[in-house]
Amino acid sequence: MCFGNICRSPFAEGLFTKLAAQTEQKNLLADSAGLFALPGNSATSLAQRVAVEHDVDLSGHKAKLVSKALVKWSDLILVMEKSHIKTLLETFPEAADKTRLIRHFSRFGSKQRSIADPYGLQYEAYRFCFLDIEDAVSGLIRNLSDNRYNA
Repeated sequence: MCFGNICRSPFAEGLFTKLAAQTEQKNLLADSAGLFALPGNSATSLAQRVAVEHDVDLSGHKAKLVSKALVKWSDLILVMEKSHIKTLLETFPEAADKTRLIRHFSRFGSKQRSIADPYGLQYEAYRFCFLDIEDAVSGLIRNLSDNRYNA
């Protein structure tokens, strides 16, 4: 989950879906949403460009708001920024036990820092954002594949 569901969370959803398909666990599912998304918006053109360069297709992505149904469906909710946890829990306090900063699962660097929002920035910001999310999602997939999920 991120702010507008047009850059970071689509990256995470797309990467998770791609990497989960490469594991033996075929029951791993991901979805994405935004705290303040404008429903129906596409992923930004730069997000789509960077994703394609990593064999992730965001062309069909449509932004949506986080909802009670999505929170209930989720076993784990990953957010991009610490402030997203606070905002999410103000509306959905029932999500407290299953919400984490996405970098909690990162393999490199701080597990406590946020993923910078590339919206409105240049290509390199999107590329760095994607690689940062890839580190965290790869770590999560590794934990799930090894049955070491440690939320």
